[in-house]
Amino acid sequence: MRRFLKVSYEQYRKDSDDGEENGELSKEYEDIILPRRATRCSAGYDFYAPRAFALEPGGQIKLATGIRAIMNEDEWLGLYIRSGHGFKFGVRLKNSVAVIDADYANALNEGHIQIAIYNGGDKLLRVEKGEAFAQGVFQKYLLTEDDNPRQSERLGGMGSTSSGN
Repeated sequence: MRRFLKVSYEQYRKDSDDGEENGELSKEYEDIILPRRATRCSAGYDFYAPRAFALEPGGQIKLATGIRAIMNEDEWLGLYIRSGHGFKFGVRLKNSVAVIDADYANALNEGHIQIAIYNGGDKLLRVEKGEAFAQGVFQKYLLTEDDNPRQSERLGGMGSTSSGN
């Protein structure tokens, strides 16, 4: 079972840059587009900008997407910058590839996917609200025969598996 859902408005508000309750943020949340593939042969599910943004060369931004991903236990979601943005603008994810584990959906932050991008090119990147800017690809993974995870359940959010939480 794979699907995308919206996080709660409360979580979106908490993770958004301004974090303030206002009509604009509420409308932004209502307008969130769930990721979808552009064509029937597309591997990636496009993630759409919840708000317009401009990214100067050398600049960076973190976007709260309002999205969480539900997937099978033996899968992960790889997040990548949209190919055209990387090729034309030199834009990349700050962490190169974001690895979203299957149990992240159950984290205390509702599995809220946030995407940080960096403009390493020499041109201004403009992304309009509702425009695709990143893509997610579901992938299977394999285990070693002597697999023995440090912990059985995830409690924290982003980066928590290395901290012992």
